[in-house]
Amino acid sequence: MPTTITVIESADTFTHVQIIGPLDMAGVGAIDLKLTAATATRRKHTILDMTEVPFMASLGMGLLVQIARALTAREQRLILLTPSDTVAIAIRTSRLDTVMPIAESLEAAHGLLKA
Repeated sequence: MPTTITVIESADTFTHVQIIGPLDMAGVGAIDLKLTAATATRRKHTILDMTEVPFMASLGMGLLVQIARALTAREQRLILLTPSDTVAIAIRTSRLDTVMPIAESLEAAHGLLKA
């Protein structure tokens, strides 16, 4: 099954996007442009639902860092919502959670956007 994205909500101040599938080489190739268009180019805070991402390779991390940098340049944030344990460990080990914080619930994600 190919990796896909869905825009869950597009509010005035944030966009909530869900990724379904692995962020390996094929997965990143399948969603790169769509994910960037749904996040970085909208110039709003982004909540990225990672619940259905079972694996993330370094290429996937690079894509998320690219989006986080584009948002940060516009004083916006990228919040990662409930990544799987495997993905969360990879993010924390690489210290990327300092650039794109992890939220354990949608309420916590909204709280991080207000902080």
